[in-house]
Amino acid sequence: MTAQPGDLLDVARVAAQAGAEVAIGWRQRADELQVSEKAASDDLVSQADTDTETAIRAVLRRYRPDDALLGEEAGEEPGTTGVRWVVDPIDGTTNYLYGRPDWAVSVAATDRTGRLLVGVVVEPAIGRSTWARAGGGTWSDDRQVAALTQSDLGRALVELNLGRPAQKPVVAAMLDALVPQVRDVRRGGSAASALAQVATGRADAAWVPGLQPWDCAAGVLLVVEAGGTVGDLNGPSAGRVPPAGDVLAAPPALWGPLRRLLAPIYQSG
Repeated sequence: MTAQPGDLLDVARVAAQAGAEVAIGWRQRADELQVSEKAASDDLVSQADTDTETAIRAVLRRYRPDDALLGEEAGEEPGTTGVRWVVDPIDGTTNYLYGRPDWAVSVAATDRTGRLLVGVVVEPAIGRSTWARAGGGTWSDDRQVAALTQSDLGRALVELNLGRPAQKPVVAAMLDALVPQVRDVRRGGSAASALAQVATGRADAAWVPGLQPWDCAAGVLLVVEAGGTVGDLNGPSAGRVPPAGDVLAAPPALWGPLRRLLAPIYQSG
């Protein structure tokens, strides 16, 4: 089945919206949800996550039955076309379960080399959808977003994540290095939402280490197509999910200075 980026984007938007509707439906009756812990007390999963992924998968299978598919909750399904979908049904499940707004439905597609083709991040709690296709720019609520041009590190608002358990001991050092150099920091709790915020100018940069591909695939493309730079602390990742899973996203003028602040902390820790 031939993959045209515009067609893939149409499918991704339909799938993400289907997932968002299921997630919102469960949010309205959250007292009925059964919640369990996966790897740790802050790594939660609920029936809303699994039902949302099921809805997304149903759309993808309807329109693209021969593609590969990786989802956070149901794992990997092989495909034969060279297209691979990467799905996070609810990124920020803890926020979702607590009734906080920073959570997102994330749907992306890559080619056989891992190059990102399309990405959609829906933030249902604030009624916002942001999408991109390779070479087509980033769009939010039917308007193309402005290019990312912030160049003053001292005026940058930076979204943060604490990372994997092994990375948490250096969080204090990270904050000590970062906070005096930037306008302020925020920790929203959803990498997909954080990257969508960077792409749409609601934050100036994001340092979100310790991610899986489903956490960030769509968001990475949103930032890249908005003119930003994305990579890990080894360097930019050229329109792919950073291999280390440690994602630094920023306007080009800020990416290098942020990397220079962060790299000594994490590469020695």
